[in-house]
Amino acid sequence: MYSLSLGMMSKIFLPCIFKLKVNEGEKEKEIKKRKWLHYPLLIIIYWTFNIIKALVIATKFISKQKKPEKAQTMNPLADGPFAFIGIEMILLTVTSIILLKYKYFIHHIISMVGFILFGNFSDLILGSYPEIILFGAIPIIIQIVNIILDVIYYYYQKYMMEKFFYSYWSISFTLGVTLIFITTGYLIYVLVKKEEADIGIINGKEFYSYFKSEDVGLKIGKQILNYIFSTISTILYILNIYHFNPNYILISFQFSKLVDVLTSEGDASKYYCIIFFVFQLFFLMIYLEILELNFCNLNENTKKNIEFRSIIESAGENGRDSSIGIGAIDINRDYSIYSDNCDKIDKDIELLQQNENEVNDI
Repeated sequence: MYSLSLGMMSKIFLPCIFKLKVNEGEKEKEIKKRKWLHYPLLIIIYWTFNIIKALVIATKFISKQKKPEKAQTMNPLADGPFAFIGIEMILLTVTSIILLKYKYFIHHIISMVGFILFGNFSDLILGSYPEIILFGAIPIIIQIVNIILDVIYYYYQKYMMEKFFYSYWSISFTLGVTLIFITTGYLIYVLVKKEEADIGIINGKEFYSYFKSEDVGLKIGKQILNYIFSTISTILYILNIYHFNPNYILISFQFSKLVDVLTSEGDASKYYCIIFFVFQLFFLMIYLEILELNFCNLNENTKKNIEFRSIIESAGENGRDSSIGIGAIDINRDYSIYSDNCDKIDKDIELLQQNENEVNDI
C-alpha cells in the first residue's frame, strides 16, 4: 500500500518531466475561493471508499472462514457475480447524466441490455446467485454500497477535472497522500496488536512471517517493482478518466472477473462463460463507442457523428459558403475543414488556416 501511494504521488512530477503546461483558463480564477471544499470532499470520498472496500473484504473473509468452499477471492471488484459489473454500468451512466449532463442514446441502451443479459447467463451457469444467498444479506448490501461509492469516487475526479479544471496530477497526489495516512493507520494497528492482529484485510502472523522468509534483496526488489507497476497503472487510470470517462474502467473490471472465473475451482461448465464473455465484450465496445453499428441509424448519435454535425451546422449558421466541390467547409474567417473525401465524413479531416490570398496547412 505504501508503494501504491508513492506511485500515485509520483505523478506530481509529470509536468516537470514532460514539460506539461497548466492551462486552467479563466475559470480557474473563479474557483480559487472554493478550492478548500473540493479537495477535502475528495479526501472524504476516498476515505469512505476505502473503508467500505475494507468491509467488503472483511465480510468475505468471515464468509470464507464459515464456508471455505464458497469464497475463493478477496478482490471486491472481481469477486461476486457478473451482475455486479452490470449494476456498476447502470450507476456510472446515471451518475454521468446527473453530474456532467452526458447524453445517452438508443445504441447505449441496447448495448447495456445486451451486456447485462449475457452477464446473467454467465451467473446462471456458475450458480452465483445461490452462492450469494448463502452469504446473507449484509455482504450483499455492503457490496452494493461499495459499487455506489466506487462510481462516486471515479466520477467526482472527472467532475473536478472537467468542470473546475483541476490538473489530474494534483488530484492523484492528493489521493496518494491520503492513502499514506490510511496505510499508516493499518501499520500502527499491526505493530500494536502484533501477531494477534486479524481483521480480514490484515493478518499479523502473515505480516511478521514475511520478514522472516526470503532474503532482503528479494524483498526490496519486489517493492521496487510494485512501485513501478503502481506508478504506471495509476497513470493509465487517471489519464483514462481525464481523456475519456470512468465508464472505460468497466473493461478492466470485466477482464478481472473473467480471470477470476477461469482460475477458480469449478467444473468444466465455467468455460462456457467465455462465449458469453465475448458477447459481453462486444456490447461493452458498442456502449463505449469503440465499435459502431452502421445499420438502422444506430451510429447516428455517436459522439463522433454528433461533433461532426455540430461543425457542419456551425458553418451554416455563420453564413459561410461550404466549398463542397473542393472538399472544404469554411467555419469562419480564419479556419475551414478540409476533407480528402467528402463522401466519407469519417476520413481524415484537417484543419486549415486561411490567409487573405492563400490557405496554409497548420
